Amino acid sequence: MPEKKMVKATLEIYAPPTGGQSGPGGLTDQIEFQFNPAELSLVKEVSWARHNARLAQHTSVPEFTGSRPRVLAMSVVLDDKDTKGKSVDARVSTLLGCCTPTEGSRFDDRPSPPWVRFRWGGFESVSFVAFLGGVKATYTRFSADGVPLRAVCEITLEEIGMTTAGQNPTSGSPSSRRSHVVVRGDSLPSVAFASTGSTQYRAIAELNGITDVSKIEPGQVLLLPGAADNH
Repeated sequence: MPEKKMVKATLEIYAPPTGGQSGPGGLTDQIEFQFNPAELSLVKEVSWARHNARLAQHTSVPEFTGSRPRVLAMSVVLDDKDTKGKSVDARVSTLLGCCTPTEGSRFDDRPSPPWVRFRWGGFESVSFVAFLGGVKATYTRFSADGVPLRAVCEITLEEIGMTTAGQNPTSGSPSSRRSHVVVRGDSLPSVAFASTGSTQYRAIAELNGITDVSKIEPGQVLLLPGAADNH
């Protein structure tokens, strides 16, 4: 029986949204971890408000006020050069760049750092669109001339809530459109059914200029038809 090939974890880096997009722009870079994380910490919390009730025998019934974003923390090792020849210093600089606004977003007067997504095979609960909340790099090995050869990076990703139906400020307009970020396992029919409750996937294909409806890629942003597109 052939030995299974080890799947490497990666950090995908996307351009922030432009114009009316609610999802990220195109994939701009990717960091492949030579060593998969030994441990991941995933936190998801909710908010409840508890009001004082003088006549309650024990305590008042809390009121649910919202769901907080997922927060993913991990420590990753960057060693020597990766498969693309990028040095440790270059990859750490890429991580640090995810904490500052991109040139394009500053030009559009909508400053935003890149958006990111952690991927590791079919590990879906830790794979979500996020921003990089912090980077701490500890350099542990150097060449004779002072070039860093290994760094242990502690990074934190905080989930970015995607716009859902009825939450877009322009959703009252019949011409308003939403977007969907493609994930592994998506197909145009499944996206159409989940977003509009119908099987009219060809309308999505036409809106996005897709000629082969079987080919959509993870990370791709699809515009979804608004009410006006159905008339």
